[in-house]
Amino acid sequence: MTAKKLETYLIDTSSHSTSLEAYLKCPAEAFLLYVCDAHDAFHHCENKFTKKADGKYNKDSEDSLRIISCSILGSIMGHFETYQKSLLAGLIEISSCFPKFDAEVFIKYFGKHCGGDISIEVGRALSLRGADAKIGYLIADSLSGWHNAKRVGSFFKALDIKKDVYTADVVSDIEVLWQLRHSVVHTGAWLSAPDAQKVKRLRKFGNKPIVFDHRFVNAICRRFHKIVKHANKILLEEGTALLGANPPASSVNGLSTFLAVRSPKNVWLT
Repeated sequence: MTAKKLETYLIDTSSHSTSLEAYLKCPAEAFLLYVCDAHDAFHHCENKFTKKADGKYNKDSEDSLRIISCSILGSIMGHFETYQKSLLAGLIEISSCFPKFDAEVFIKYFGKHCGGDISIEVGRALSLRGADAKIGYLIADSLSGWHNAKRVGSFFKALDIKKDVYTADVVSDIEVLWQLRHSVVHTGAWLSAPDAQKVKRLRKFGNKPIVFDHRFVNAICRRFHKIVKHANKILLEEGTALLGANPPASSVNGLSTFLAVRSPKNVWLT
């Protein structure tokens, strides 16, 4: 029997909760929707997996939950990167409403503060022909460094946003999460000694497997609600100021709609 080609296992479905279009429309809502879906999927497994008479999970259940939690970390971080890119892409589009926006200053900022000039590959641009692609998306997608929270913060400052979108504590948390995700994806969920040395908070965990307590998934899902709420609040305040004095209602509403923060678990935003 001839084996099916692996790509044929991809299926069309209308039940997928997020899409790139949703991210470009309202990044926070799209990201937090996925975060909640991931949390609920893990919690469903917690409820259904086999337990012993004392209420604790048996070995198979423990091992399975640990594997699943690593997978969830990887997927959430991928969605977080898309959230960040979509934020920048949308704000670049909205900058057409910023009276003092200077394209030349914007471009020079990247060369001076973000490690290099903006460079959009022709092939990447051509791949979007026929699509309703925005220049903001093209620029954001061409940038590197999305796994570096400080660097990401500098991207927004190119738009003349003064405040940091991430606090020092959040930068530290994101650094930990990206390194753990890197080790899950690239070194088989083993935190090598060299990788552990890259992040101060992880140094004592070097040369060990990455095994999470069951509460980890719940913790990061709640943490990302706080991170997103704070970042979008800063961007809304700064973006509103950049609209200038007496901006049109359509500009104010457009910015507010784009930066709205909604979640199936709104209590996690409080």
